[in-house]
Amino acid sequence: MLYAPDFRGPADLLIIGEQIAQVSEPGAATPLPGTKVIDAQGRAIGPGFIDNHVHVLGGGGGLGFRSRVPELQTSQLTRVGTTTVIGMLGYDQSTKDMRGLLGKTKGFIGDGISAFALTGATLRHPVPTLTGDLCDDIAFIDSIIGVGEISISELGYGYDSLGPGAQYIAETLVQALLVGRLAGKGGILCLQVPPYFEQCLKPLFAMLDKSHVPIEQMVPSHVNQTDGYMADAITWGNRGGWVDVGANYRPDNHYARSTQPAEAVTQLIEAGVPMHKILISSDGNGAPPKEEKGEAVPTRANYGHVGSLHMVWRQLIEQDRLKPEEALTLVTSNVATAYHLKQKGRVDVGMDADLLIFDENWNVDTVIARGKVMVEEREVVVRGMFETTILEGLK
Repeated sequence: MLYAPDFRGPADLLIIGEQIAQVSEPGAATPLPGTKVIDAQGRAIGPGFIDNHVHVLGGGGGLGFRSRVPELQTSQLTRVGTTTVIGMLGYDQSTKDMRGLLGKTKGFIGDGISAFALTGATLRHPVPTLTGDLCDDIAFIDSIIGVGEISISELGYGYDSLGPGAQYIAETLVQALLVGRLAGKGGILCLQVPPYFEQCLKPLFAMLDKSHVPIEQMVPSHVNQTDGYMADAITWGNRGGWVDVGANYRPDNHYARSTQPAEAVTQLIEAGVPMHKILISSDGNGAPPKEEKGEAVPTRANYGHVGSLHMVWRQLIEQDRLKPEEALTLVTSNVATAYHLKQKGRVDVGMDADLLIFDENWNVDTVIARGKVMVEEREVVVRGMFETTILEGLK
């Protein structure tokens, strides 16, 4: 059964190279000699997941050098259904930089998945860049499609702004928007919002009212961290903005004030936020120092698994919150639209051949990325260059 992500019913798919060449009635596609045939009869097929917020170089660092998270490996993404990843820097911009991020992005592409990057980092205004200029990064580096993760507070991720934070966001947004038009990219800003005090998104509402910059150019991340942030996110979504639910921000993952991600999606929809404006991301491979109670010295770093994206998506279906085709939009077509990824997020002729085959319990069974089988019958068949060697060394 094909979900494209809208429900299409039984269908045959023909892939040539990296793209979908034909979507037809069952039995209508004629495979060429030597074509690999995958029999998915009785299974659900959908677009590959797009994880729009991943610390691919490894986040962390807030509890000392040994808290720095290692780089992500390709199979960590593919085995949980992610075929496209948007990577970014995070807390640590001292030992990890834009050169490393772009190199990691190119490595993922070499392994067979699709990867993009955002320029900038959480704690710094102005944002660190690769070329020395934000506009040049977006204009001339193919893989760089926007800015982020950038705090809306000039004081960083944990503290409310003293004033100039929102102004800097407005200035950065307009630069990214205009150069994005030049380069044919989205120029989107992924926002980190201090969630634990009074301001949350309020500085940005004031900025929008005064400047009239387009709200769709910004994606506030992990909006389910606190009730106050969720309340602002509902207003944001009802004003036409994107809202991104963090799959790793859960009470069982030591975020005591957070709303369970599946419940957060339900609350957003019930409050009138259009479903096509809701995204889910993992914020994976990060490990932010936990300061939600305002402690002077944090003692825990909460690791975020990239597999949480699939876990939350499946919960939405299993808990009867959304139909499969509805839940799929939150991790495929909505993300592609938000970040202007025109070849991603849908199953149709001419689109990139990023496909998932699910078992009867909505587990990921087979993964195809850019026309190449990466996971087959739950076994990883394509790994990064040194993954197998590293794994064998750990036995």
